[in-house]
Amino acid sequence: MKINRIFASAILSISLVTGVTLAVAPATSATQIVVAQSPTETTPTPAPFTATPNSQGSLVIKAHPSSRVVYKAKGQKAKAVKTNKAGLVQIKKLTPGVKLTLTTKIAGATKRITAVPEGQVVAANNLRVLTTEIPGQLQLTWQHVNTPAQGAVSYTVTAAPIGSTTDAITGTTTSNEFVLTDLDLNDRFEFSVTAENTISRAAPTMALMTKSLNQLQGKAVVATPITPVKPATTPVATPAPAPRPIAPVGPSTKTIYLCPDTFTEVGGLCEKSMAYTFTTADYTYHPESRTESCSGPDCPGSVYMDMGYIESPTWGQVHCPNGGTVYGKTCMAWSTSSKQVTHQVKDATPTGFTDTGSIWSKKDELPAGYTDNGSNWVSTTAKIARVVPA
Repeated sequence: MKINRIFASAILSISLVTGVTLAVAPATSATQIVVAQSPTETTPTPAPFTATPNSQGSLVIKAHPSSRVVYKAKGQKAKAVKTNKAGLVQIKKLTPGVKLTLTTKIAGATKRITAVPEGQVVAANNLRVLTTEIPGQLQLTWQHVNTPAQGAVSYTVTAAPIGSTTDAITGTTTSNEFVLTDLDLNDRFEFSVTAENTISRAAPTMALMTKSLNQLQGKAVVATPITPVKPATTPVATPAPAPRPIAPVGPSTKTIYLCPDTFTEVGGLCEKSMAYTFTTADYTYHPESRTESCSGPDCPGSVYMDMGYIESPTWGQVHCPNGGTVYGKTCMAWSTSSKQVTHQVKDATPTGFTDTGSIWSKKDELPAGYTDNGSNWVSTTAKIARVVPA
């Protein structure tokens, strides 16, 4: 016990002199936690290799700085460009819609990508706005001429209230239809669809509502109640709140829009098709004369004559080197002459017809109200309103 007191006193003395506090080391935890670690070595990321449309018939290429990039379209001669110190280069005067194959060297390996330069996007057309079975919901459909030169096209759809401070509703899509919901039934809207691709934006296609949804269904426009403002100078009694409008009773009928009979809905439009019809004509012929070689009794100028022979000195055989038939030691044959022969020749294919190999044929004129889609005739029309029980 005495020794322990001396040892403790010595430790206390050291603490007072040095200012160092000695602490008992904690027990080692069963679960160890990493509190620091040297950075992990990573493989450097190779320089990107991309080609992006940026204007009409133009691509901006990004690759390793001062590297050679070869580009080629199918059936055309390969060309090469060199990137600048920032790794960029622009190729101009390309044909929109024609795919290019581009190659370059990255870290000693050949890297290959493809890209398609784009042209100006064209505007959408035939914008139509249709009601649905859900109040406050409208369906917008439109058409757009898609060509490879335009690349990927997206559409910005906007519904702006007319004469209202309500914010416009905006959305984007890549399809040819869009559904707007929770529209104010008392507002009129101006709708627009704007087509755009990577390099351009077309003029918007517009459609305007002349009546609100309530007016279209024969309902009165419900005005928003206005609370009177209390004058600031003369205290007055607080006016009673304006009565809430009575919610209208639900209609007993509703209007839906359907395609007419014989039409089928395709992409929001009503469409029907008709197989092509053709006009056919049998071949006609005309005589043509030409000179042909002939021989024999029916050939003018042909003579039955001795064609000459060669007798074999060994066997006594006769040969006819100029043709003919052997009679004894004579070769007889008809000489060659000529005569005029008349043949029936098929006339030239009439204008507008094609030759099928057995008859002439041509497609009939486009029927009224139809368009030609390349495989049949197609007619489109709008949906018709139909009142049904609600």
